[in-house]
Amino acid sequence: MELQWIDDFLALCETRNFTRAAQARCTTQSAYSRRMQRLEDWLGAPLFDRERRPVALTPAGEEFLARAHRLRDDIFDARRAVLAVSSHLERSLRIYTTNTLAATVLSPWLIERGLRNYSLIVASVSGCLEAVRRGHADLALTPHFGDAEALAGLATRPIGEDRLILAQSRATKSAVTLSDGQLAGALMLYTPGTQYGARIAGMLDANRIYMRDRPVCESASAEALLAQVKAGLGAAWIPAILLGDETTSRCRVPDFFDVPYTILLVEPLAGRDEAGAAVETVDRSSDRRRPL
Repeated sequence: MELQWIDDFLALCETRNFTRAAQARCTTQSAYSRRMQRLEDWLGAPLFDRERRPVALTPAGEEFLARAHRLRDDIFDARRAVLAVSSHLERSLRIYTTNTLAATVLSPWLIERGLRNYSLIVASVSGCLEAVRRGHADLALTPHFGDAEALAGLATRPIGEDRLILAQSRATKSAVTLSDGQLAGALMLYTPGTQYGARIAGMLDANRIYMRDRPVCESASAEALLAQVKAGLGAAWIPAILLGDETTSRCRVPDFFDVPYTILLVEPLAGRDEAGAAVETVDRSSDRRRPL
């Protein structure tokens, strides 16, 4: 298995055309087709029905699509974990968090606690939790949507709350509309396999809401989607903590479209006593002990 095979597969899933997928991957169609064939040989099943136009996923392809984004994230998370072992700081505190929290709540949280000389690693939610479990992280700040199983073996403490809001530019000329259970307009979604994407899909499915049109964009990054929302390219579910100015507004949709979540401080379970109370953790920046 090669990482480029996963990217090749995702490109074809998006374009449903071998020629356009090869162009997107900056290679020839023949070379691209050979790489896709090697992926199918490695998996042991055809992923695409090449007789249909546009190219369609087989049941095996649908199954692999549900895992491909997560596999790609896990590979990059592994790289981040390896890089985190090498540091300019011999005794740094290792903190894992997501892009959104790194850009918003993390800095005030660090200042409030006077923490210094720390290594900051940005990863997916699952990557953050796995880093704490494996001892690669001293602590993590992550969003949490209520899945207790995902936190098994970890000590957690809520430090804030937020929600995903379907937002659009105030200057947009093509507002998102909801009628008879159909959501219409220029929508941008999170890639399958992401926490945000799964929770939004679950909310829509639970309320029998269907998208009338194909999404105009797909990304794993809330910050990337927000930039496009501000440019008027469409609407997307954006964490409320990122919506700090007057250029965007909540779409006119029911309240259940908001997807709430908790911001958690996650530590190894060994960082708690038998009663579940926080115990002191070494502040590696100054060799003083302090509660986190």
